[in-house]
This record gives sequence, C-alpha cells and structure tokens, in this order.
Amino acid sequence: MKPSTEFWDLLFRALSIVLIPLTVAGMGWYWTRWQQNVNDLKTMIDLVTDKAPEKQKYGIAMFEYLAKNDKVPVEFLAAQIDYATSAENAELLPMLEVAIQNAARENPALAEAYRLALLRRPARVFVHVPDDATYRCLVILRESFKDADKTSIRFPAVRKFKGYADSNQELRFFHGEDRERAVQIAGLFGTLGLDLSLKDLSATPWSTANAPNSFELWFNGKPVPELCREKALGAP
Repeated sequence: MKPSTEFWDLLFRALSIVLIPLTVAGMGWYWTRWQQNVNDLKTMIDLVTDKAPEKQKYGIAMFEYLAKNDKVPVEFLAAQIDYATSAENAELLPMLEVAIQNAARENPALAEAYRLALLRRPARVFVHVPDDATYRCLVILRESFKDADKTSIRFPAVRKFKGYADSNQELRFFHGEDRERAVQIAGLFGTLGLDLSLKDLSATPWSTANAPNSFELWFNGKPVPELCREKALGAP
C-alpha cells in the first residue's frame, strides 16, 4: 500500500520543523565564526603595525597561532612581509619569518604560499660588515646600481661583526633554486669592483632557517673597491 498524500505532507512538515531551525543555527554558527576570524585578523594586524615593539611581539605570536590553524589568508603574507621589511623595528621582519616558518611546519599550504610570495618579491640581501666605514663603501656600491637593479634587490638589515673582519668576501645562498639569482647579484657587484665568491649553503642546516630568495653578503672591505677609494670612504 502506497503512502497517502497526507502522509507525505506530514513528513515534509516534520522535516521542515527540524531542518529550518538547524539551518538557521548553522548559518548563525558560521556567521559567528566568520566574524570572529575577521576580528582576530584585525586585532593581529593592529598589533603587528603598532609602534610599540612589545605589542608587535604579541601580534607576531597571534599571527603564528592563526597561521597554524589556517586562519590567515595566504594573500596576507606578501602584505605582512612588505610591511615588516620597511618597518622601523628592524627585528620585526626576522620575528615574522620565524613565525611563518614555525606555522608552515603544521600548515604545508602556508609553506608553499610563503615560497611563492618571496619569489615574486625583490631579492633580499642581508649585509655583514666589520665596521661603519666598510658599510659606507657598500652603500656607495649599492647606490651605483642602475634603477632597475635597485628595485629588484633590497637590503633589509645590516649586521656588524668585528670578529669576522677577515672573513671571505662572499655572497651566500641557501636554496639550490637561488643559485642563478646569486650569480646575477654577485655580477652586479663585480662590475663595480667588488669581487664576491659564491657560497652554497643549500645542503646545510642553515637552509631551513633562511627563506627562499634571501642571501647574505659578507664584506670586509679588503681590498677596497676603486669606486670607494675615489670618494675617500671606506679606506682601512
């Protein structure tokens, strides 16, 4: 015997009574979660961009937590890196990169997005010099680049290590795919009189601690490039 029309009508009504509240509840839960994610992102951005270094640290910690849980849109990565690169606090960029690398261990999608974001950005060269005079010479060389080359390379940080004054003058790269770019950067300095050997650290533990498209330039000013001697700067 087939169910009557009245039976089906009662069944649909019963289902409506059950499903409509569930649907409304589900939409409310989704909206609440979405709104919470938006608020978390806003709070994180406000902290990271705050002028106070202590608040920036909290912002970076919040960024790492959200990124681990896949709550940071990958489009935010490039913007956050851009801000940290030009921020007044020189420690913001290293802190952000450590947070991204920590989060990427649990979120493979973030790791790939980070790699692609860095490859699309200018190369970053972290400078190591023994003293201010040597750094002034490097500035002269850097400012002598053509405009197109200036925009393709950034120098986000300078570190002074007097104990390494006699180290090799070299350009270090940490990932095999960065070799070609390293050759290009070393060539730019070579045309200005600074000969840099290349050091491949892609097979060392340092490779995991350094981001793609990032390099280290170790410069001791011996010998001083002719361009610097002409300006009477950077002489030992």
